[in-house]
This record gives sequence, C-alpha cells and structure tokens, in this order.
Amino acid sequence: MAKAVSPDNGKTSTDSAQALQGRSLQGEPPQVEPPQVEPEWPQGRAFSLPQLDIAAGRDALLAYFDNTWALTETLFSSLNCEEAYYRRPYHKTRHPLIFYYTHPVTFYINKLLVAGLISEPVNPHFEMLFETGVDEMSWDDLHEGEQDIWPTLAEVQAYRRQVREIVRHIILTHAEFEHPISQRSPGWALVMCFEHERIHLETSSVLIRELPLELLRQPASWPELPAGIRSNPRFIKPLAGSHYPQSNPLVSIPAQTVRVGKPADWPTFGWDNEYGRESRKVAGFKASKMLISNGEFYEFVSSGAYLNEKYWSPQGWAWRRFRNTRWPTFWVQDGPVGSHRYKLRTLFSVEAMPWDWPAIVNYYEARAYCAWRSERDGVSPPYRLLQEKEHLALRDEAVQSDPVMLPLTEAPLINHQLRHGSEGPVDQFQLNARGVHDVLGNVWQWCEDSFHPLEGFEIHPYYVDFSTPCFDGEHQMILGGSFISTGDEASIWARFHFRPHFFQHAGFRLVQGNPAAEREDGDKYETDAVLNQYMLFHWGSAEEQRDQEISAGVGHPQTENFMLTMAGLTSRFADNSSAVLDLGCAVGRASFELARDFAQVVGLDYSHAFVDTAEKLRKEGRLGYQRLESGRHTTALQARVDPTIDCQRISFIQGDAGALDRDRLRQLLKPGSAGFDAVLLSNLLCRLPDPAACLRQFTGMDSLLAENGVLVFASPNTWLQQYTSPDNFIDAPDNQATLHKLGQLLPGFELLHSQDLPFMIREHRRKYEYVVSQVSIWKRIGS
Repeated sequence: MAKAVSPDNGKTSTDSAQALQGRSLQGEPPQVEPPQVEPEWPQGRAFSLPQLDIAAGRDALLAYFDNTWALTETLFSSLNCEEAYYRRPYHKTRHPLIFYYTHPVTFYINKLLVAGLISEPVNPHFEMLFETGVDEMSWDDLHEGEQDIWPTLAEVQAYRRQVREIVRHIILTHAEFEHPISQRSPGWALVMCFEHERIHLETSSVLIRELPLELLRQPASWPELPAGIRSNPRFIKPLAGSHYPQSNPLVSIPAQTVRVGKPADWPTFGWDNEYGRESRKVAGFKASKMLISNGEFYEFVSSGAYLNEKYWSPQGWAWRRFRNTRWPTFWVQDGPVGSHRYKLRTLFSVEAMPWDWPAIVNYYEARAYCAWRSERDGVSPPYRLLQEKEHLALRDEAVQSDPVMLPLTEAPLINHQLRHGSEGPVDQFQLNARGVHDVLGNVWQWCEDSFHPLEGFEIHPYYVDFSTPCFDGEHQMILGGSFISTGDEASIWARFHFRPHFFQHAGFRLVQGNPAAEREDGDKYETDAVLNQYMLFHWGSAEEQRDQEISAGVGHPQTENFMLTMAGLTSRFADNSSAVLDLGCAVGRASFELARDFAQVVGLDYSHAFVDTAEKLRKEGRLGYQRLESGRHTTALQARVDPTIDCQRISFIQGDAGALDRDRLRQLLKPGSAGFDAVLLSNLLCRLPDPAACLRQFTGMDSLLAENGVLVFASPNTWLQQYTSPDNFIDAPDNQATLHKLGQLLPGFELLHSQDLPFMIREHRRKYEYVVSQVSIWKRIGS
C-alpha cells in the first residue's frame, strides 16, 4: 500500500482561495510528467454520445461504454502527478480523488455480481474498500481517517484495465444482450453502471476544480471555454451593461399543470427516483430571464451584505462562519482583503473574472442572495428559488414532450454534454419559447424542494440505497444539468440532489410567486422529516411524545393533545352537528375525532403529502411512521384510528384555505344544507398570505358557514414576512386587542369563548418546541 499525501490542515477560505489559485507555497509549480496517457479522440476533441437507447443492441452498448470510459480517463489525465490522486480536499468532507477514480470501476463488478452477469469478484479488497462514498451529515462532519489505506496508482490502473476488458467481453458475448434491456432484466445493471460513472465524471470534476493548479494540466482534448474570457486584463470593477447584462428582468410564466415523472417504458436508463407519475398545479409566477451572474452576485459580496447575518438562514450562517467564507468558493482573491478584486477558477485554470457567467454557489448562498435582493429591491412577496414543478413549467412544451437528447451537432444551443469545457455567459445559450435562458444546461439550478419520491416510487433491487437515504429533508434538489452533465444527467427526467452546503456546478435564478402557492411546496412541508413530525404531533401518545430516559431524570412538561382538545371544543360549541370543515387538517387527527360527533367531516389541506397520508389512514386505519431520536437514529411507530370512529363520514381534499373552491365544497355537502355548522382552523391563520381574505369566505350572504355556525380558531400568532405581508398581519400587543382586531374582520359574529392552549412539538429526543396558541370561538348570528 502507498501512503497518501498528508492533507492540508485548518484551511480557511483564504487558504482555499490560495489553493484554488494554484500558487505553490514553495514557488513555481513543479514540472512533472502526467501519470497516465490521455485517450485519443476523433478530431482531437472529447465529446459525449447522446444517452443510450437501451434497445439498440451490442454495438450501441459497446460504443456508449467506450465513450463513458474515455471521458473518465480524459478527465483524470488532468492530474499531473500521483500526489494529485491522494491529496485530501481542503474541506475534508470527501475522499481523495484516488477513490473517485476507482469507485465507478468497482461499481461495475459489484452490480454485475448482483445481477448475475458475472459469478466471481475480481479484487474483493478493492470492491469493498471503494464501494461506498461519503455523504457527510453537515459541513463540519470531517473525515479524519487514516490516509494510508489507498492502494498505489499503478495497482488501480491495472485493476481498471482488467475490469474494462471484463465489461467489454460481457457486452460482446453474453446472451443477455441478444435481447432488449428492460428495468427488470439483468442488462439494466450494466447501463446503471454507465450512468453511475457519468455521475462521477461530474462530481470528480468539482473536486478537481478544488485542487491547487500545480497538481493539474488541461487535457489537450478538453473542449474549449465559452466566450466571455478576457486575456490578462487589469481588474476593472464590473459595470452592468458593460461586463454583464444591464438587466435581468422577471419573465411571467402562466399558471398551468405539469406532469412529473419518467414513463416506465421510456427507452433509456433512469434512476429509481425519476419514475412515478404526478400531476402538479403550478400557480402563475415570475422567474428571472437569466441565471444570476457573477456580476450580480458581486454586488452582494462587495456591498458587505454577504457578511451580514440577517440575510442568512441559521444553518447557512453557521456554515459561513465555520468555513469563514467571504465570497463564492470558485472566486479567487486577486488583491488585498477588502479590495474585492477577484478572478475565477475554472476546472484547469484561473481566468480574468467573466462577470457575465453564472455565479456558482451553494444553496445557503443562493438563499442569502434572494433575501438581500428582496430587501434591496423592496419586493413583496420576496424572491426565492425555483420549485421543481416551476422548473418544468419553464421548459418549452416541445422539450417536455420529446426529451430525447440529440447528437451534439444537431442539438439546440444548450451548454451540456460537454459542448464547452465550462459554464458560459448567462445570455449566450438558448432563449426558449418562454423567454428564459439556460432552463437546461450551463449550470444546475438550486431548488426550494427537498429531495422526495414521486407517487408510485419503487426501489430498484439492483441499487436499493441510491435515493431513499436522501429522502430525509436534508438534501436540496438541483435540476437542469450543467456543462459537464452527460447521459441521463442531461435528460429532462434527471432529478438530483445535494446537501445545501455542498458545491456542484450549480447556480440559481430568482423567482417571485403567489405566497399561498409557496406556503408548503416552497420549503420542507412535503418532506418525510416534517411529515413524520406531524404524525407524531397528531397521533403519538403522551408516552411516545417524550423520551422516557430523559424524562425520568429531568421531567417533562404536561400538555393536552392539541388536536383532541380542538375537536372537543368544536363539538362543544356547535349548535348543530351535520357538517364540519377542518381547514388546514394536516394529517387528520382532528378530522377523525370530529367524526365522533358530526355526520359529515371535510378535512382540507394545501399539502398533497398531508392529504394523502390522512386518506391512507382513513382507508387502512393504521399507518407506520418514524420518530426521530438523534441524527440518523429513528424509532418506528404506528398511528392507529380508533375502530369505533365511522371513517365513512370523512372526506379529505387538497385545497387552498385562502381561496376555497366554494362550488366543490357545496357539492360535498348534503342536498339542502345551508353550509357548514362549524369550521376549525388550527394554527393556520398566521401561515396564510392574506388571512382576512380567508375569513371573508365565512361572512356575508355567500358564507360557507351556516347561520348559528361557529368558527373555531387556534393561532400562535407567529406572524412572519415569509408567509404573510406585514400589511396583512392580524397582530396586536395583547390578547384582548388581538380578539378585537379579529372581531372587526368578522361582522355578524359574536365571541363565545377564548382561552390559551399550550402544546409541544417534538423535533427529536432532546429538542421540543413549546407553543401557546390563542383560542377563540365565534358564532355567526347574522349576515
């Protein structure tokens, strides 16, 4: 075994910038011979074949495999000495590149064994050592393990040659490839290996971009950089209109319905998370015409706002402080601290800053920029990032319906499939029919959505832990692909994800939309983590809510089950019990309890995930979920509906509490009904963009509430601008003033009852949120 080079310790952002700039601490970069030969390419230029048609036969399989292999060899031929293979990344959250040079090859052997296409391992030690990569839990989850575990480069190169010949032989001779490949055939494992290697082509390129330049050389066949690079100019402060586009206007995108999910019979490989089928309604929104450029992001950095905590999320600020970042990671300081003079690190060089190229940042930085720009521009609702469904809505209809990637010479002007050797100007590539640049290609785009499965998701047996470990609410989606995305990554079906602190070739664009449509889709309400938390809050027993070990030592505050209490108050104060509307029902506990007393219960929530969960409980009577203990540790629990409850009385529907579908709700009511006898709004008002508009639906002649019906409110009155414009807050300094303000919005109502109701939400075994809601019950006595 060869001992790897010792890693650099304690790098700050200044240290990493020096590393990125490639200036050796000992002087000029050493003159060394590269440790491997660069493959030869037709016309002398590396390129990617379009994604493989899995029914195209042996010749197509072999050509795609050879193309995939050559791309990896070309990229790694940029490492000009063995040290480059063993140097730890400055952030210490990834293995050295020797791992990523070998991991895709061991993946071939391991998956071909799983599929039965080979019967014996090639090198069991390698195939265990290089099997599993790194997915650090957070930016400070550093990997300080031994660095002398890696084999020599010569041993790895010999292993790679051996595996290549095995794979080529299988393609040319195995009877499996006399038939078309399908998801359930052993050949699927082979094409899975192709696309897995192409993923690592891109992730390895990011690690190479982080290496000191003294360890690199640009491969002769690497595609050229796009336009926009100036040759050795002196630094000039960037000016909009001269160095980057004068304006980046918001383009209006109409409301529409999009379909998410790759058809099961599509003739290309897909990862398990791509399959499933969903229809999602997209409210009208606005998106910036172009990706946010380096020039636009420079305004954020040079103004000092990048170092202002108020623009960052708590997690984002903690990351920035830990890493001591002062500018994006691939910007290279080119002057004294505070001078704000920067160059740009590309994969293999440092260039004069192309201010019109997209800013490559992580999710935290993108969100901080949105907050700063919102304040600077004085906009409401504030800017945010795209949602997955909005990214689909930005695409041309033709692209959505016919996403087969064309050969490079015939493809539309999209910067992917290695058309160029880096990202390029934000206004250079295709302006689509929606009037937007770079919906696909150039750089990935960070999304507000956490990574999540589609309806109908199934784990593929050949790779059972590809997606599911990342359905944890801790991985943000990226969509659209980058300049080095090839194969499946460059298709419209691609759904990828990284932790929010991670760097990829990823940027972002600004979005403005209807806050009602963003309230839950735009953050983490649709994730498993939050769904599990709500399940515990609604359905967990008092014993399940607390941690028995900790409670035995320090005690545990006692609170009533919030949902049972609110359902009980509704039943107690309602004069009639024909029909009740549970508005913002979440996972449905109050709806089920209301069915004990009301003949008809309608539970409505904006979240598809919540409504689907409540409906499963209604049909099946029980549902498993996970209680978070700490980090990656959970306990399996089960929600059970009391069998004495008549679930046939309950309907769960998806809808917007601020803009109810009156016709649909009236159709649900029994003929002759004058409206609902009671409406329950549990902790909902202060999460609506316009709570007064919600209340107006229950006042006046067209009220959905029957005469003598009751409105039952519980609200913690946590008014936040991210949900509600300050002009729409129903806030006041004390209880009575709040009730008075609420009463002004409810003409024809009288206050029957008010109280304070405490409750607790468990995040994990050592962290709880203690909240006191203000409860008030109002009776409609006239129009």
